[in-house]
Amino acid sequence: MVQVAHDAINSLDNPFWLYSIEQYKKPGCAEFLLDAQDRYHFDINILLFIGWLNSHNKTFQDDLALNAAHDWQASKVRPIRALRRKAKPLQNNPFYQALKDLELTAERAQQAMLFQISRRWPKSSQTGIDGFKVSVKAYANKMGLNFKESWLQALYQHLQP
Repeated sequence: MVQVAHDAINSLDNPFWLYSIEQYKKPGCAEFLLDAQDRYHFDINILLFIGWLNSHNKTFQDDLALNAAHDWQASKVRPIRALRRKAKPLQNNPFYQALKDLELTAERAQQAMLFQISRRWPKSSQTGIDGFKVSVKAYANKMGLNFKESWLQALYQHLQP
């Protein structure tokens, strides 16, 4: 039997997805990101993406290709999330678990899109917290979102590998 090498470029288990799983498991990270999503309307996948980019010395760019990832979030992930939240009283029901799994699958597909886009972005001269700030501000400006400097510092701490 011939073994096929893992193709991280085309796989849903790409390095960005694996980074996201590790970060999300860190104490306080999930709660912080969910608060950013619910209170400020940030896309958690984009925030994780910015953290992952930063760990690879890249910065978030306003790339037209990102429109597909934003559209996916708006038209697929958010409606599934809304339905799952409405079904939360059914937490012990297989239907609720199926909705959770579907939401996760949709988020994973969005992350695969983001990973593909990032492959063509060059390394940045701005690294560390400075590069991170540039990226978050670029994303926030694109989306018309606001945040406090203290929030940005906390986000940076949560997304460091």
